[in-house]
Amino acid sequence: MPTPEKKTLVAQLREDIQSNSSLYLTEFSGLNVETMNELRSQIRAAHGRLQVAKNRLLKLAIAGTAAEGLNEYLTGPTAIAFCGEAPIAVAKVISDFGRDHEYLAIKAGLVEGRVVDRQQSERMASLPPRQQLLSELLAGLISPAAGLLRVLAAATTDLVRALEAIADKRQQTEGEQ
Repeated sequence: MPTPEKKTLVAQLREDIQSNSSLYLTEFSGLNVETMNELRSQIRAAHGRLQVAKNRLLKLAIAGTAAEGLNEYLTGPTAIAFCGEAPIAVAKVISDFGRDHEYLAIKAGLVEGRVVDRQQSERMASLPPRQQLLSELLAGLISPAAGLLRVLAAATTDLVRALEAIADKRQQTEGEQ
């Protein structure tokens, strides 16, 4: 018989899962409390939240949600990282932290409603920050316009120089006569 505390926990997990379009399941066996608190702090700094939950309760919480495809990854010790609006930043934190702590790894995730495996999660973690991607996109959009502007400016400059040369030549020929 489920206890009221477990029912409340499942309901809270379900609400968190439904209100976050992105989350990651992580394996964390072998990490001590101090290390887990450090990881939580780094994930919080990336605008996410890490919560440890029993797989059985997680299975109940994700039933009937977009995260239901994560059932097969709910084995062994599992922590769930809720990403809010920063799925890449949270993946980057987990991936970087996992390089220094061999017991931490992303099992799978749900990004914008789509289930992603460990490899796809690691690829997302290797993406540059959002601001850098936006600036590269903007530079790519501006570059052709800037090139066109330079060509038009050069053509205008060439026309002005040609007209000045014609005017100078006329003045010379009028001055000789």
